[in-house]
Amino acid sequence: MAFLQFLIPFEMLIFNLITINFCCHRKYSLFKTVLGLAGFTAAFYLVLIFVFRYTMEGDARAALTGFLYLIPFRFLYKEKPSLLFVITCMCWVYTLGIVSLSVQAAALFWPDQGLLSVFIFSTLLFFGTIVPFFSRMVPKYVFILENIPFFGKNWYRCLALSTCVNFFLLLLVHIYLLSAEPSFMNLAILATLLSAVWISYLILYMVVLGSVQMNRLKKAALQDPLTGLGNRAMLLEDLSVLIRSDSVFSILFMDLDRFKEINDRYGHAIGDEYLKHFGEICSRTLQEQGRIYRFGGDEFVALYYGPIPDEMAERLKECREWDTGAPCPFNQVSAGILICEPPHKSCEDILRQVDQLMYKNKCEHRLEK
Repeated sequence: MAFLQFLIPFEMLIFNLITINFCCHRKYSLFKTVLGLAGFTAAFYLVLIFVFRYTMEGDARAALTGFLYLIPFRFLYKEKPSLLFVITCMCWVYTLGIVSLSVQAAALFWPDQGLLSVFIFSTLLFFGTIVPFFSRMVPKYVFILENIPFFGKNWYRCLALSTCVNFFLLLLVHIYLLSAEPSFMNLAILATLLSAVWISYLILYMVVLGSVQMNRLKKAALQDPLTGLGNRAMLLEDLSVLIRSDSVFSILFMDLDRFKEINDRYGHAIGDEYLKHFGEICSRTLQEQGRIYRFGGDEFVALYYGPIPDEMAERLKECREWDTGAPCPFNQVSAGILICEPPHKSCEDILRQVDQLMYKNKCEHRLEK
């Protein structure tokens, strides 16, 4: 039964590759990815058998040599090498944990059959845990990987460090227990260690999930649901920051002229598209030089970092890019423009002053009409 020497690590490898494929984003189709991994596996096993005369002794060498798969992973998946290493460690914790439990269980309950008993126990454990592992643990780990970068590099480093420590701790425990007498205590130690690892992932998942939900609530509180722009609350928050920092900035208060006519003539659905289109054009015009907010109804406010050039102000007021993707013809926009220099007035005073300038411009438009 020499083939069992390679069947056990091969079984371990298959579950690792499936897990990594769940956690990572492929560069190519599933067929090409499987073909690439199959080719590497064939070459990998041939080298082990005929060059290094490798035999499966249950000493976890298969887990260590498995890290060579980082080479094809680098070319087949989009993730960075550091992230691929972290994901690989997580996968190896699962499969090494199964094999380690199987080795101890086989030595305790079925010692006469050697590798056959290890293979039977590992197969039973793999297929007994595959559903909860892939339906519960893997999605949670993927969620952590997708969202933890938003919390900063320190969070990601902690995840990487804990995952690698978990793997190498399990590896050391496995190697140590191989030299110990088989006992129920060995199984209890392994089961406790594996439980602690997965509980730590669950705790991290709950922390990340709670933080993501808080960020979503905060975003919803500061974002206009129709246009996706910042709302009045976000405007006041950003305006306060500029005032406290004694920055020079410009503020534009814009009111869409005759917007009621748009709703009456084309309907409210087109009116909504009108508002969204105006917000998108202003955002593209300002780019990184400022920010646009929906103040309420048909009123928008733009913050520009620094004194706003006349050409930029005219582009915003005239909405020159309107015809591209426009839901209907563009009416005028009335605008008040104020350049603010320190010492600053309060947010309310600044908004009141620029609102008065906008109203003055609106009256001029009515007289022209």
